[in-house]
Amino acid sequence: MHDSKIDLSALDPAQDTERWHQLVESIAVRAFARRKQRLTVGYQLLSWARPVLAAAAALTIVFGTKALLSHNEPSVIAKKRFETAYVLAKWATNEERPATSNILQVLGEQNVTK
Repeated sequence: MHDSKIDLSALDPAQDTERWHQLVESIAVRAFARRKQRLTVGYQLLSWARPVLAAAAALTIVFGTKALLSHNEPSVIAKKRFETAYVLAKWATNEERPATSNILQVLGEQNVTK
């Protein structure tokens, strides 16, 4: 190991001032062109397309999986409600007056008071 300092002046880009100015100018021109490109509506839409599609795919996977794995309870409840409405409509159409026990049976036990 050497204790002497290493001369890194050869790596200094500012030594060649002409080359240094060209490098700075080329970077500025590219940055300005890229910024100008980002200001267009088309570029903004394209830049947001990938994240929006990824979020939509993630939501579809989450809710699609939930729908596939969910129980059939909602359809059973809906079927029960449909049957109840059908029986009540049939009684109303035929002007029937069913017995109280039939009404309670159709409407369910949740309507019985104790």
